[in-house]
Formats: sequence, structure tokens, C-alpha cells
Amino acid sequence: MIAEQLSAGQPLPIQLLLEADPDEAKVRAYCKAGQVWVLKEDRVIGVAVLLPVTDSPLSAAEIKNIAITPDLQDRGLGKQLLHFLIEEARRQGYRQLMVATGNSSISQLAFYQKAGFEMSRLDRHYFTKNYEDPIIENGIPCRHRVWLELALN
Repeated sequence: MIAEQLSAGQPLPIQLLLEADPDEAKVRAYCKAGQVWVLKEDRVIGVAVLLPVTDSPLSAAEIKNIAITPDLQDRGLGKQLLHFLIEEARRQGYRQLMVATGNSSISQLAFYQKAGFEMSRLDRHYFTKNYEDPIIENGIPCRHRVWLELALN
């Protein structure tokens, strides 16, 4: 498997990106502003978006999206892609890596904490205010955005 950065003008694996974020307009906007990384075998099997955080006092980046093609999930590929992003962020000189997910995203919250991320804050009602359609995961309404951070020093 090879992780490579998409260059401007290359087509986005939009269906895969929408697995992690259902708002196509938001996905396209942050992909344009950030770095889109794809994990490849004989095809694109994973995608992640790394975005500089411009309003942080530390040199920080945010993982805006990370997804593995559904037929290959639960094989450790997401973990490999996340560890690649952590090392890439270090290589680029970032001192902090941030990620946000929904309060109902139980497996994602565990995924990031197992990788060393710690919960740092909560944006109450972020999803109910910013997404037109309700999001339900694990039988739980997704209302709040949970932020997690990882120090890269």
C-alpha cells in the first residue's frame, strides 16, 4: 500500500470522502484548502485530508476527513493511514494534530484515543446547527462535535 498526496486538478475520491462527511459542499471546500492523501493498492482504498489550522497559537493541523473503502474496513488500514498522517504532520513541522468527530461516533472516538489523542473540547449542537439533515449513528442523534488533540513533540 502506498500513501500519496493528490495534486491540484486530480479527481477527488468523493464517494469515499462522503463516507466520513455527508456534506459534499463542505468536503469539496476543505479538500481545496487542505492536503488530500490517498491510500492505494491497485485502486484508491483510503483517503484523508490534512488542513493547517491558521488560528492556533501552536503550529497545528487538523485531520478533516479519514475514510477507508467499506469493503476493506476492520483490517487495520485506517490505523495505518492515521499513523501515516501523524508522521507526515511531524515531518511538516506541526506540533499539534487535531481531529473532530460526532458525539455519536463511538468507534471513531475509540479509534483516535487508542492512537493517543485526548478529548479537548465540545462544540455543543454543532451538527444540529450546521447540517440540514439529522445524523443518527449507533442509534444516537449526532448533535455535538467532540475535539481531540495529539501533541507531536
